[in-house]
Amino acid sequence: MCAPQGAARRVVAAVTDDLQPRIRAIFPGCDVRFVRSGTELVRALDEARCEMMVVQVHFNESSAAAALMCVLAREESFPVVCVRDVPDAKPAYAALNALRIALGGIVARAFIDLVEHRDDEAGNARVRAMLEPLL
Repeated sequence: MCAPQGAARRVVAAVTDDLQPRIRAIFPGCDVRFVRSGTELVRALDEARCEMMVVQVHFNESSAAAALMCVLAREESFPVVCVRDVPDAKPAYAALNALRIALGGIVARAFIDLVEHRDDEAGNARVRAMLEPLL
């Protein structure tokens, strides 16, 4: 998906530790950089160009909002994808605010409910197919 030729495409992901293996499976061949805060996001963006950012809705919500605000302030132009992976979770206000920032300021390109796609080869391939046009 990410690196048929040349250097691997870079994806920055603000997701919880338990979702990291699945994100790696969805983006095979990509250079996936995981961040936990706005500060780590800025550092990741300073180190190299990013082709996509993935933000988990139920990630540490204050960190997710801070990360999205950092992207907005820097006027970055890569696609932002919001994902959810917690079945039957009631979204917190901060998570909804993070989505509002993503959708309103950065123009998130996709919102994918990972619960609807099994965490296996076929399910991850379906998610990958949805994201491929954005990379």
